[in-house]
Amino acid sequence: MGLKVSVSGVRGVFPDELTLEDVMHFTRAFSSMIGEGCALAMDTRVSGRIIAGMVSAVLREQGVDVYNLGVAPTPVLMRESREDKVGAGIMVSASHNPLDWNGLKFALHGRGMPADRLPSDHCSRRSRGRNVIGEEHEHASAYVDDLLAFLPLDIHGADRIAVDTAQGSSRRYILEMLTRLGFSAVMLDGDSPDPTGSDLAHLRSALADGCRLGIALDMDGDRAVMLTGARSIYKPDDTLLICIAGAVKMGCRSVAVSIDTSNAVRDLARAMNCTMHYSKVGEANVVDTMLSNGCHAGGEGSSAGFIMAGFNLCRDGLLASAIALSMLDELDWVMEYSGRYHVRRGKVYSDRGMHDRLVDELIGTHEYSEVISIDGIKLIVDEGTWVLVRASNTEPVVRLSVESYTRERCDALYRRYEAMIRGG
Repeated sequence: MGLKVSVSGVRGVFPDELTLEDVMHFTRAFSSMIGEGCALAMDTRVSGRIIAGMVSAVLREQGVDVYNLGVAPTPVLMRESREDKVGAGIMVSASHNPLDWNGLKFALHGRGMPADRLPSDHCSRRSRGRNVIGEEHEHASAYVDDLLAFLPLDIHGADRIAVDTAQGSSRRYILEMLTRLGFSAVMLDGDSPDPTGSDLAHLRSALADGCRLGIALDMDGDRAVMLTGARSIYKPDDTLLICIAGAVKMGCRSVAVSIDTSNAVRDLARAMNCTMHYSKVGEANVVDTMLSNGCHAGGEGSSAGFIMAGFNLCRDGLLASAIALSMLDELDWVMEYSGRYHVRRGKVYSDRGMHDRLVDELIGTHEYSEVISIDGIKLIVDEGTWVLVRASNTEPVVRLSVESYTRERCDALYRRYEAMIRGG
């Protein structure tokens, strides 16, 4: 499939598509942009230590001191990369991609740095007079302390909470958070790195057995799927739905979300007098829209991602989990919005990609009242129905998303546009 270089970082199957030479190249390019320190973390993939070792070696070769967090989630790495701490960071992870993948995420001053914006023509730091070898330091984060101090809500409970961290980097952190809040954690780690693509039957069974909430995180902890007893099924957008309700309670009055987000989130924001702005898909794009519009919160419905600018300028599954815990007594009315719609999302492997002919065919369907073209093509069919076709940021596929009031109409539209993309 080839190496993917995008707004979401660098990703590929290791070592066939993502090679150690690639790791050296992108790390050197990033080192040309940063100061004298860089935080480093990894998720639990087998190839993580090899790649993290190479990243550390290259940074130190370039005179950069490495502050090694070891196994830690992306949100932790992002907080350590803020200017008042280290100033930069590299996360070794392919996030929700399959386990044979790995990758690099770059952070500068607390924000994700898109890999496609790294300098292609850069000179060595050593050639610019930085003629020392950097040192590596073991580094500990006060992330959980910071999180619990940040939230102004009274979150204390004795309920049982079912958790699936995909045997990833968030396990220690979410256990500490739940313990300190008084909850009892029921750990049910599965083997799927992407909670948005799993049926999470083990968590649904835990809810039936008395657990108050189910939380499923991806490998690097930036995605968090929430399962509640209010519905027998879930969709990734429920995370954003719950967290925006919590953010509005904390005083947030404007949010930014990606265009691949359920209308349920729109409806809830309207009901709570919260202004909503739309962005392209991708964490960096959502953050850009948040900052340009003064939004305190935002996220991506399709990826179960929530962002709160005052704490972290990235999707933060641990923060999302804490806010969901604060909303335990209000989940029923929040989830009523989710029940209004049916969403179907999938990947379509097509040689045609997103070229002009496909776009022309989509626009030529005449079954829409509005076209949004900020990211692929989104056709607004009616107040509750839309179709989104766009190229993936993280995989060499076309992503198709459809939402409507009924499952039957949602599935029918999905099949029609899937056939169109395939050229049928």
